[in-house]
Amino acid sequence: MRAIRYVFLGFLLVLSLAAVPAWAVFSGENGVIRFSFDPGDEIQPVGHATVSENGVTVVDLYCWLTDVEPLKKEGVAFTGVGAFELLLTIDGAEGFILKQEYFQDFRQVGSRPGHCVVGLDPGMSLEDGRVQLVHWEILFQGQPEDVVFGLDPAGLISCVKDPECDGQGMRALYVGDGASGLNGYIFGAGYQPAYLNPSEEVDLQDRHGQITWRDRGQFELR
Repeated sequence: MRAIRYVFLGFLLVLSLAAVPAWAVFSGENGVIRFSFDPGDEIQPVGHATVSENGVTVVDLYCWLTDVEPLKKEGVAFTGVGAFELLLTIDGAEGFILKQEYFQDFRQVGSRPGHCVVGLDPGMSLEDGRVQLVHWEILFQGQPEDVVFGLDPAGLISCVKDPECDGQGMRALYVGDGASGLNGYIFGAGYQPAYLNPSEEVDLQDRHGQITWRDRGQFELR
């Protein structure tokens, strides 16, 4: 019998809102977090912004979960996201998060702006393997250059104390929605960095973890 794996601290609070049981199984990486400066469906990871008359630069950054392969378990399809964890990083200039907003009822227990530890009610459906998770409005003094947005694995509360997840290079976590009945499974995600006002060519290569859903063997393609 598979050992029950306990989900820790803040994520338990979030999962309680999303009707997730007090245990969850780490299921490997499936998907990529992508940032976009475009409010629409087209993901634009490179942005350019100029300083305003007030001497500040304000940008909108949208966070997507993409490239999720369609999976099923015992005939049940994994179709939505009921909770997620990630910690935004901003390197190259000091950015102040003015707004952090989600797209349905939520419970947020992250420790600070940019640290998303979020339960969603009723959960968001994946469409073509992707869903928009969060929108930030970020302020910089003056006109910043060579700013890089990424993810810090230190923000993954549920991963740090789980030996199946810890050290596997996950940069974000998410679970299924309650409607699917697959809300007891935690998936990781890689990420693609985003760049604001770059002065040279940028590296848009995806960063992936070390273990995928295939390695875990709990799900199959549908």
